[in-house]
Amino acid sequence: MKKSRLPIVLAIGLGCQYQAGICRQPQPIRYAAREVMRGIQPKGWPGLSRPVAVACDESRVFVLDMDDGDIKVFSRSGMFEAVLGRKGQGPGEFSYPSGLDIWRGKLYVADSANRRVQVIDTKGAYLSGFRVPFSPHRILALGPERIVVVSLPAGREEKERVLHGFDVGGQLLWEAGDSFFSRDSAYDLMRNRWFIVRAGGGEFLLVPGGDGRLIRRLDGDGALREEIKVSEEYESQEVAVPAKEGGKRMLRTFCWNCASDRGKLFLLVPERTEDGDLGPGKTIAVLNSVGVLEATISFPERLTRIAVDGDTIFGLDVDSGFRIFKAALK
Repeated sequence: MKKSRLPIVLAIGLGCQYQAGICRQPQPIRYAAREVMRGIQPKGWPGLSRPVAVACDESRVFVLDMDDGDIKVFSRSGMFEAVLGRKGQGPGEFSYPSGLDIWRGKLYVADSANRRVQVIDTKGAYLSGFRVPFSPHRILALGPERIVVVSLPAGREEKERVLHGFDVGGQLLWEAGDSFFSRDSAYDLMRNRWFIVRAGGGEFLLVPGGDGRLIRRLDGDGALREEIKVSEEYESQEVAVPAKEGGKRMLRTFCWNCASDRGKLFLLVPERTEDGDLGPGKTIAVLNSVGVLEATISFPERLTRIAVDGDTIFGLDVDSGFRIFKAALK
């Protein structure tokens, strides 16, 4: 693994190339993803119903299944191992969960329909939890006393805060970020899609899903530390969103999903479908800490969710399949 990881770690970290004393941005490096051979799943394994999030640690991969209300556990070679939790309202049970994070042996779950945050260990034992006054959408642990939760306002009310910081006991510490509000709920729902990924040093990145090219770096108290403008080499596309009275409004998408690893940001690029709409794509764009496109990784299948660890990419495809890929130079 170390040998195959060297190209992606070293090459995309080279930064500018110097020629005649002038710093010039090199062309993005192109990688191709090859699928890792997986063994046959054990007989009677439950399958994935509606996987919505994937996270990994040093030994296993955890897939959050919204419809089943549980977490499916896989080995890093792709073999199914266990189910954590089940559908319900009790401790360690979930109802339409939508967000998952892992930090130092603990799984943090945005238990959306139950309007709460839950923390369990990697064997499924309930550790803690607390109620929130909204449906949590995404979740990120920044430390033992810092949990960031993203809500998903649908534009039915006035502007709302989208970022919420809690301690592990559920005490609200701060709120930040006003939602977009135009009284057009379908459009507003798309505009209010945000992603959060770990940035190191107790900070995190707020990444727009649509109509934006600024990535914001915030600290554990919700304070803005930096705004990163993404270079024009990373292209976004427009899509028509249903509006009031049968009309259409144009929305410029930014990314379908994202992940961070070793100081890099990995954006899953939206792609045109056969009917001209936009959906999950077959390309990941790799950005550096200043928003410059340094590499692209092409995949044989469309992916909807991703997690990255070095040259290994764990993904969920459009058919709810769990996939594992290795990135290598083309």
